[in-house]
Amino acid sequence: MGQDAVVWAESEFRGTPGLDARFQTRLVQTASALATRPQGTLPNRFDWAELKGAYRLVHAVTNPDAVQDVHRQRTRERLAAIRTPVLVIHDTTQLDFSRHTAVADQLGPIGDGSAGAHGFIQHNSLVVDPNGSQLLGLIHQQTFVRTPRPAGETRAAQYRRTDRESRVWTRGIAAVGRPAAGQMWVHVGDRGADFFGAMATARAWGTHFLIRLAHNRKAHLVRPGEDDLEAHLLEAVRRVEASTTATVAVASRGGRPARTVAVKLGAVRLTIRPAPADPLWRAEPPIALTVVRIWEENPPPDVEALEWILGTDLADRSAAALLRYQSWYEWRWRTMEEYHKVQKTGCRIEDVRFETRDRLHTAIALLSVVAVRMLQLRWARESCPDEPATAVASPEELEAVQAARPGKPIVTVKQFIDRVAGLGGYLGRKCDGPPGWQSLWRGYQRLADIVLGFQFARTPAPTTQPKSG
Repeated sequence: MGQDAVVWAESEFRGTPGLDARFQTRLVQTASALATRPQGTLPNRFDWAELKGAYRLVHAVTNPDAVQDVHRQRTRERLAAIRTPVLVIHDTTQLDFSRHTAVADQLGPIGDGSAGAHGFIQHNSLVVDPNGSQLLGLIHQQTFVRTPRPAGETRAAQYRRTDRESRVWTRGIAAVGRPAAGQMWVHVGDRGADFFGAMATARAWGTHFLIRLAHNRKAHLVRPGEDDLEAHLLEAVRRVEASTTATVAVASRGGRPARTVAVKLGAVRLTIRPAPADPLWRAEPPIALTVVRIWEENPPPDVEALEWILGTDLADRSAAALLRYQSWYEWRWRTMEEYHKVQKTGCRIEDVRFETRDRLHTAIALLSVVAVRMLQLRWARESCPDEPATAVASPEELEAVQAARPGKPIVTVKQFIDRVAGLGGYLGRKCDGPPGWQSLWRGYQRLADIVLGFQFARTPAPTTQPKSG
């Protein structure tokens, strides 16, 4: 459940290692201000005194990852309290600083490396409670500069490299650690995680995995009481019959309209082995997979049919289990797509301007936690709509929204978030869906200004004493 911005900042940042008491307070103040003014560049969010304080803070941090230390610990505490299955969702994104030419020689190539594009690669690990529809927090983050692969490098040489970019997946999984007795953690990844090492690492830590598969690797069909039969994974799963049906909501993208897709689900049990050429994993034992195919049989004309092929170490192949695996993968889609949108479009991480790589990294680490809060607030509207509004808003914010958007008294979380979105243009008609990010960001920005106006109005103007004589 959420908290108002000041309480949230105290909880998620107070105690950050490596900072003295003065900078601890400055970090809390800066995080709180960023959370209440989520949109725009840093100079647009702060007055001059606040901006100078934020700059001094960033310059004082010697370990950028330490900025997230307290938040990660709080995330672990929230995770430790849950006994239903929890998803640890991993994904990689690129942070584009190509317009920041002053640090071009300190960053690495992004995209295909053409036209001098440069920035960071970032791998995020977010924890989601699907049962409670809550984002628990960012449990691990890797922000690094890509090392270009040598021209003409052979596959064998790639396997021997210690800086293989795919290792972000194994590091992210290992960083989450081992669940307590009675807990079930499932690592969820896209096709970037489709390699033996990611699966083996999840198993080694007593956790499970659900990964979208892309490689038509050699496998063995598991048939109780019979010898295993060699097969190719994608071909084998595409021969299975459907055991249940469902729908998938596909969001609009790139001019493609949103649509609801009717899909079929089926599964097969297979065993896979590590690649003999891979020195890291070739000694590991085989892994038994439930391979799930989710497919659209009759797509509309000129539309590519939807197909997901998912691999999990969980053995259950019942219809209920297949629907659960589909739901878990949809959480990956929803969580990471939205989180990266908040980072880049809302918090404007790619517009931060500092003159060294470490200072950029520090600002990114701070804004990444602020992005978690923004996503939590939006989800709170659906996960706990009837909770008291005081759980996500300060008394000053409630008073300001009530005055700026008159109507029924604001009592619940949903009422508060909708009213804030209304400040940003959300109409909230019966035919409207939940508020979008743009209306929420504009609404919170306006709310911060209104609260500031209330504070100024209540502060007595300084009096000047007449000069004597």
